[in-house]
Formats: sequence, structure tokens, C-alpha cells
Amino acid sequence: MSRTAASFRVGMLLILLWGDSGHARELWNSGEAELTLDSQIRLIGLTSRGTSSAALNAPFAENPTECGVFPTFAYAGFINCPGWNAVNQERVGLGYARLRLELAGRANENWSAFIAVDNQIEAGVFDDFSASLSQGISTSTLVDASGQITGENYLYRYSLYRGYLRFESRYFEAVIGRQRIPWGVGRLWNPIDRFNAIAPLQIQGESPGVDAVNLSVLFSDSLQLQAVFAPGANSSDHDYAGRLQGFIGTLDFGLMAGVFDEAPTVGIDLATNLGGAAGRAEVIYTHPERNIWPTEASNSYTLPDFWQVIVSLDYNVDWGNGLYLLAEHLYNGNALGFGAGRAGPLLPLYQQTGGNPLLGEAPVGLVTPDRFGGSRVITLSSQLTGLQAGYDITPELKLSMVMIYDWDGESAMFYPSITYSPLSWLEMTLAVQGTAGQKLSEYGDRPTTGFLLSNLYF
Repeated sequence: MSRTAASFRVGMLLILLWGDSGHARELWNSGEAELTLDSQIRLIGLTSRGTSSAALNAPFAENPTECGVFPTFAYAGFINCPGWNAVNQERVGLGYARLRLELAGRANENWSAFIAVDNQIEAGVFDDFSASLSQGISTSTLVDASGQITGENYLYRYSLYRGYLRFESRYFEAVIGRQRIPWGVGRLWNPIDRFNAIAPLQIQGESPGVDAVNLSVLFSDSLQLQAVFAPGANSSDHDYAGRLQGFIGTLDFGLMAGVFDEAPTVGIDLATNLGGAAGRAEVIYTHPERNIWPTEASNSYTLPDFWQVIVSLDYNVDWGNGLYLLAEHLYNGNALGFGAGRAGPLLPLYQQTGGNPLLGEAPVGLVTPDRFGGSRVITLSSQLTGLQAGYDITPELKLSMVMIYDWDGESAMFYPSITYSPLSWLEMTLAVQGTAGQKLSEYGDRPTTGFLLSNLYF
């Protein structure tokens, strides 16, 4: 690992010393053809509270009968196992460094390609339980294209962030490979985005992308049809969808229909001017066809149909250097609920498996993406309202405040941040995510997290 870390540090130093800050470096040029290299370093220092997997799992192994996992699954014992007392009891301190290299090539006006590769190192005290939980319930790309080396207090990982081939002409465009396909108009939530939705509290603010074939046909300047096919490991895991988008006067619209995790889905998104403000809405209906087996249920059943809706309004106030205001509400008909007992909000992320403990099989495990019905917007509460205010003190110094309120559980998240860009190639953000509310709620059981994020562009 020491060699890897040393190589990584040397690589970052070379980037720092090479090229003009903030600009891609041209490697080759011949007529319309060109090849450029861009790079970015991201540094994050984070402090929070987390969960030790060993501390959480030990009581389940030591007292399987009391914890309801042997000789048969017992719901009451499972939700009140003493192991849940270990949740968010460990102080977490993490240092993160990532080098992203972006290589862009163009053969002519029609053909181009792009690849972005990440090399990252994490060191410190990890929340290994949350990391394994997130990995277990997240959807995966078709091609892994990643690897990692781990130790007790460090992790090195390389991965393909983006990699695609693009053909574009006046009326047709095709993109094949790992890409982002951003659908929807919401500012905090995008339930209509079934490929790349980004959670409003995600620190990185990035999507891992999707391996897909993405085709677009332009019928006119005001109407376009997009078709996407994202293959899975098996035919039942294929996702495919179409979106007709355009505008009529000042109204922008998008009509979507597709199948995600075998769940037929239809939706519409709208955006228009409302006086001096901008109004947006998304409405999505999903018909799941896969079975789920929550821990409290006596048997498995098909996930019910559900609606998801967002309405949003934002406005730029002509005050000082400009004050940005946003209000957005989310209704999630597939909310997971707040759980019960000592397990609390973690309980909805587990399911019964039908396994026989007497045969050495686990009777309970993490939920699969089937529980989410193809949606990428995952919440415990069915009703959430987000408010945001942003103000530029100077062009280099910006303030932002996001507050999200959970109406079902009566909890709240407060997310103030300050961003400073003293140089064209340097941006730093200092932020805190603080919570208030009872344990059985969207945010009440979440730990307070503070972080400093720096981006260096070369």
C-alpha cells in the first residue's frame, strides 16, 4: 500500500506542476481532430459519528435467540436486539483525496470520445457499517471497471467514472458507454430521474453514471425524442425508457415512459415562468412487479403501485449581489417508514429472506433494489419540504442554507455552507449537516456531520 500511496502523491505533484491552472492541456491536434487532458483533485476532511459493524453484529452472533435470528426469525427479538445500540456510537474522522483524469478526443465534427478515471485514497476512522449498507442496497453498473485495496484504517480505490463514445449530427445523437442521463426539473429531488438522481444531502454531489445506449432524435427546435437502454447482468435487470421533451411558448415539458427493475413507469415534468419566479413539477406513477418481504410481514408480496410528486418554485431577489430563494415539496408514495424498536430507521433497510437458520441460512438480510420499485429517490418520510437560500457576498465568496423538514416524523435537517474561490483553479466549501427531531423520523437519528471540501482544477 505504501508504494500505491507514494505513486498517488507523486502523480498529484506532477499535475500541480504541469500545465496552466484551470485549463485542459492539449496533447494533440490535427485539423478537426484533437486530444486533450484535464484533471481535478478533490480533498475532503470529514467528522461525524458512525457505526462499527463488529459492535452491531456481535450481539446477533452471541445471542441469536434473544435477537430473533435463531432457531426461527422473530420480529420482536430482531427489532430490539442490543446490537442496535451501537448505531452512531463511534466517532468518525475521515480524510479523502481523489485524482480524476479526463481524456477527451474528437475525430471530426461527428465523432468524439470521453473517459474519466478516478484514483482515490481514504484514511482515518471509517463508518464501515454505513459503507457496506450503501453498497448492498445500491444499483450497480453493468461493467464494474473498479478495484480497491483496503486496510484497517485506509482504502485505495480506482474506478471508471465516465467512458463513452458519441456520434452527433444535426438531427441525431448517440452516446454509448458510462454516462450521466439527467432527467427532471427538480432542484432537490428528481423522482423522474431513474438513472442518475442525486440526493440533496450527498456531500460529493455526483452520480456514478449508468452504462447505457442513449439515442436522441431532434424533430424540430422545439421537440426531441430520447430513448435509453441500460443493460443489466440478466435480461430481467435491463432498464429502458423513452422521453419526449420540448417546449410550447414558455412551458418546457417532458413525457417519460419506461421499465426500471421490471417496474413499468410513466411520468411528466413541467417547467415555466410564473411572473418573476420559475415553477417546476414532476409527477411519476410506478407499477412494481417484483415481490418484497419486509421484516414485519408474515409472507412476501408484490410492492404496491405508488406515486411520486414534486412541486418547486424558485426566485432571484434583486437585493445586493442577488439573493436566490427556493421552496420544493416532495411526496413519495413509496416511503420506507421509520421502523420500530431499537432498530428504528434502519429496520426498513432489512428484509426477510425465507432462509432456514437450522440449515445455516440467514433468515434476514439487507433489502434489494426491488424494495424501491426502480426509484432512485429513497426516503423514510412520505412528505418532505425543502427550503434553500443562496447569496453571493462577492463573486468569490458564496453562502448557502438548505433546510429540509420531514412532516411525517417532525424532524429537520439544516445544511449551511460557505464556498470560497480565491483562484480560478481552487474552490473550497465548508459545511455542516445538523439535525433535529425524534429517533423515529427522517433525520432525527442522523448524526451531525461537518466537512471541508476542496476542488483543484488543472
